Amino acid sequence: MEQNNFKCYFCGSLDKSRDIGTHTDNGIGYVLRECPKCGAQYWTPFKNPGAEWYENDERYAGRNLDPDIEANWHQKKAIDFLRPFVGKLLDVGCGAGTFMYWAEKMGWDVYGIDFDRDAIHTAKEVFKLKNVYDMDLAGFRKNFPDLKFNLVTFFDVFEHLDDHHDFLDQVKGALNPGGYIAMSMPYRGGARWLQLSDLPPRHLTRWNRSAISGYLEREGFEAVYVKRLPAEISFLVSKLQRKYGKYFSFNIIGKLKDRARKEGGIKLGSAAERNIATAHKLARIKDVVIFGFPALIIWLAMLFSSKRYIGLFVIAGKKRQ
Repeated sequence: MEQNNFKCYFCGSLDKSRDIGTHTDNGIGYVLRECPKCGAQYWTPFKNPGAEWYENDERYAGRNLDPDIEANWHQKKAIDFLRPFVGKLLDVGCGAGTFMYWAEKMGWDVYGIDFDRDAIHTAKEVFKLKNVYDMDLAGFRKNFPDLKFNLVTFFDVFEHLDDHHDFLDQVKGALNPGGYIAMSMPYRGGARWLQLSDLPPRHLTRWNRSAISGYLEREGFEAVYVKRLPAEISFLVSKLQRKYGKYFSFNIIGKLKDRARKEGGIKLGSAAERNIATAHKLARIKDVVIFGFPALIIWLAMLFSSKRYIGLFVIAGKKRQ
């Protein structure tokens, strides 16, 4: 384990950081560093790849074509935590709008932003959401300077950022006094084989409970609920599919995409897009049939191991001035 003198991005410490991992992607070498003072872990080079990179990532494109209809546990917990209160909500990195759709049904006045234009289109067309915008947080606040929120959420966003200080400053500016934030991210203590995508340039930081609580405290928030999230059977099914799915694939989705491209491209709202979305749904059913039982065996085997925790969920309140 090598030690080097670097100024920690998160706490400013000049203590010797520890180099605890390496990764190479497209010829770029990354080093994972851990600050011995605050416990933050981050990859260098510390740079987000940009909106275009994510728009071309198949992981996100598939979600836009076939979005989940039901919000997940920690998204619902963010609303349940403030129940019976309802107010204005801003979802940063809203994706296709699944959480916003659910929160709106719970009585919240919802707004959402994402730099993925296809996701925003899905949010409008599938979930009929009105206040969704293709822009980042700084751009949203510039366009709507008078809007203030009781809850700002950013699920699976924090690990992608390379400007955490500025981001949280923008969040604080968007919150009403006494407002809350809710966030989720990968948990760094989980089994690495369950988090194969938790690498740069997609993800730039890794967190545990103490590191994220301490950082939020220094940034003007107080963590009031911090919970590790275990891998669910559905998550294990998706992992097995990614590793072994090619052996059971008929490449129907690929063939549909190729045909659509030859006929002029995959246009949003077209018959080609609908056919691809249907193929995604059928593929998910096939994956459950093939990988459901092996996923159950793995889930049972990990039931009493701390390595089963692969997510981290945090609710924090904005400190009063």
